[in-house]
Amino acid sequence: MILDYDKMLQRLVDNVRKSSRIKKENKKLFEEFRKYLLVQGCSDAHMYKMLSHLKKILEFVDYDLKKATKSQIEDIVAWINQRKVSDETKRQYKIVLKVLFKWLNGGEYPEAVKWIKTSSKSRKDKLPEKILTEDDVKKLIDAADNPRDKALIALLWETGARISEIYNLKIGDFQDHVYGLQIVIRGKTGARRLPLIESVPYVRAWLNMHPERDNKNAPVWVNVGTKGKGKKVGYRALVKMLNEVAKKAGIDKPVNPHNFRHSRATFLANYFTEAQMCEWFGWVQGSDIPARYVHLSGRDIDAAYARIHGIKDERVPEKSKLTPINCPRCDEKNAPDARFCHRCGQALTLEAALEVEEAESIVLEAFATLKDEDVLKMLEFITKLYRVAKTDPDVARRLKELT
Repeated sequence: MILDYDKMLQRLVDNVRKSSRIKKENKKLFEEFRKYLLVQGCSDAHMYKMLSHLKKILEFVDYDLKKATKSQIEDIVAWINQRKVSDETKRQYKIVLKVLFKWLNGGEYPEAVKWIKTSSKSRKDKLPEKILTEDDVKKLIDAADNPRDKALIALLWETGARISEIYNLKIGDFQDHVYGLQIVIRGKTGARRLPLIESVPYVRAWLNMHPERDNKNAPVWVNVGTKGKGKKVGYRALVKMLNEVAKKAGIDKPVNPHNFRHSRATFLANYFTEAQMCEWFGWVQGSDIPARYVHLSGRDIDAAYARIHGIKDERVPEKSKLTPINCPRCDEKNAPDARFCHRCGQALTLEAALEVEEAESIVLEAFATLKDEDVLKMLEFITKLYRVAKTDPDVARRLKELT
């Protein structure tokens, strides 16, 4: 679910202020550190996690923490290591401790905490077989029942954005772009613009039928069923939809929003520099996160080793399997497997064009075998029907439904 970190933060601050287990001087330290994180531009989510860990530490100590000796810090680390929490949570506790004392020491780690190790003991990255591929995404889009779900799946994949960033999108966040569309994403490191290419056919199809497509402030993801139609869809409903579509598509991998982000980062690590990865995914420049994905993709060592032997690495395709097909007649972007342009009806593949020619030949042959009087009667009937349809909207609507 999407958490309201603003309210959670306020509740956390109130609990610290009322706590009988935290010393007065440590309550003051908590408030000052919170102010420091605010000045640093920390997101509510990151701040909540940092301060939650600090609260636990402050409840453990019975002395003024900022005056702690190395021996007392060792006691805190020993307590952290004995806690029945995950290794990652223990690591986060230690990070908070080091960041706190680095701030207290004017930007340098003091000897009391410099020794604390905060690197992961081992990489627990998702195994390659759990990472979604373009083929998986294609199957998911095909299995989705409606344009909204197809657009969501395509966007989760192409942007690799955090679910909170995608879930809170508004109609006005989409704008025309030379490549198709661009999207404004508001995340932890501020707003960023991303060009959209692969998801354009699906996004446009959904926006064109959105009940409030002319309202720039309307949420993008609204209910499409009869119950609550037009209202913002619940987060859990979207997650449930993803699981159902995955089952229908036969995808035996995690199909949750985070795995879309993780899988997309692994995919783009084959193409982007680490700086570009930070820009695209909304990570702070200089972050070590992109390096993990370069490691997962094997981009550096695989390609380099192949070059030693004069082999071209063919595993990285020059063109994405999800690249839209541009209509040669109207230049509209269509889904990669589209056979006809959804705007003008132009055949997009050789097979489709041949089918059209064959159908035209059959029709012409059928007309050629008709008697002259039959043809005239048919044309007369069509003319009368056309005249009625021009004056009767109901007849026109029913004819349109039949075509």
